[in-house]
Amino acid sequence: MVTFWSETPGRRWREVAADVSTWAWVALWSVVAFRIHTAIAGYAEAGHALERGGAAIRDAGVQVGSSLDGVPLIGAGAGELARRAFGGASEPFVFVGGEFVDLITLIARVLALLILAVALIPWLSRYLPWRAARLAELRSATTAIRRRPSGVTLESIDRLLASRALHRLSWAELLDHSRDPLGEFAAGRYKALAKAELESVGLRPR
Repeated sequence: MVTFWSETPGRRWREVAADVSTWAWVALWSVVAFRIHTAIAGYAEAGHALERGGAAIRDAGVQVGSSLDGVPLIGAGAGELARRAFGGASEPFVFVGGEFVDLITLIARVLALLILAVALIPWLSRYLPWRAARLAELRSATTAIRRRPSGVTLESIDRLLASRALHRLSWAELLDHSRDPLGEFAAGRYKALAKAELESVGLRPR
């Protein structure tokens, strides 16, 4: 079974709150960036209008040329001349319109990515290492304490956990779980210290 959150209520709620807050933050700024991108990209319609205008001029030249083709003697030459003239006049509109669309699209994408980077990188640079460390610690502890021990009694495991707590936890943490940490360990009462060690890695006694 894959473990994502601690078993102890305090640590579990902090982890869940951090996860939910992170997803909400990412979703919020993704929507903001998308809307900004959409708003800026809307100005590209001016470029599309230029492109359509240029295409309309070119199409008009084709129609005029086709009409002139039917004129006796000068028709073929006049029709081709009209098509070239109208085509040449349309090219600046099509070119400028296309370049304007590309520029606006690029600006919209760059600004959207910049907003996402400014909003998300500082948050994720703190959240991801912290969350990865919590998850690695929890899974390692679950494997070492819950799944791997074989051929040992629960009392032996409690004694080892209590010893680890004495050597690893601060005195304030030890006193939160036992009024006399050293006395209890010396007397062979390991439960409170074992519980302190388990809770320090997000596990509950079983």
